[in-house]
Amino acid sequence: MQILEAFKQYNQKELTAFPQPVFSNLYKRVLANCYYEFHLRGENHLFSPLYSRLRGEVVPALDEFVSHNGDFLNSLRRFILVSLFVYSALIEENAYILNNPQSIMICRMMHQKEQRFEVKFYSHYQDELIDTYNDKIYLGRDFLNLSKFDRRFLGLKKYFLSLVEQNQKMQERAKHKLRYFEEYKKPYLDEIDYLTGDTVTDAMERMQLIPETGLKAISKVKAVDTLDHILYIQNLLLELRDFSREFDNRLRSRDETSFVKYLTKFTKDLNDGIQYLRKLSTLLHLKISNYAID
Repeated sequence: MQILEAFKQYNQKELTAFPQPVFSNLYKRVLANCYYEFHLRGENHLFSPLYSRLRGEVVPALDEFVSHNGDFLNSLRRFILVSLFVYSALIEENAYILNNPQSIMICRMMHQKEQRFEVKFYSHYQDELIDTYNDKIYLGRDFLNLSKFDRRFLGLKKYFLSLVEQNQKMQERAKHKLRYFEEYKKPYLDEIDYLTGDTVTDAMERMQLIPETGLKAISKVKAVDTLDHILYIQNLLLELRDFSREFDNRLRSRDETSFVKYLTKFTKDLNDGIQYLRKLSTLLHLKISNYAID
């Protein structure tokens, strides 16, 4: 019931301490078709955008909170979307999926501690959601602190720490899911483990050299240096992603279906990080060049 404890202080209230950008049509569409999924008691509880329960056994305390806190849940949904707008490129990267008239986005909220949540994002077709729920498509993940919107180091620190955790989970699952584990271990799994550790270590070192807060107020000299660091970190992720894709293709060619989905999620997280860094580099290029799109 930790998720309800975290929500308790927002009973009959709204989240307000976060930016209010004007959304594009894509973001408006995702906002209107955003489904909550709360992870509680080892089960996922799915609710529609109008907060009707769709999946999971009724939990009286959860259902009562949901039914009486539409304003809070509306503001939380916008908080999540603004967080993705500022600290991610997940929506843009998955626009080809989310722009489909039948597509919806599921936000699976998993409580970590205090006001902190990990949110996993999935997509599905609205008219197939109930009957083929397990066919949902993984889009990526984000990490929220409801008590503080702004993130240190552009949100990158939490992202890279998450890669370490996801790699550990994937390595453990490989032992039980791969039919030919020993065959893949040295050339692929050990290499991914090494590259992940090396990438995260190098990225953390570079991160200490970029602004701890945002990019808006930094000087052009600092912007030039920051861009170099961003591009360096991006290249590290590209190497790791490309190697993971190579392993993914190898597994699919040998029908290792029980494990490959975990590697695909890991690769998707890598790609989401690359796209976010490209988003940051574009902003920095524009700042450095004195060029604004008229």
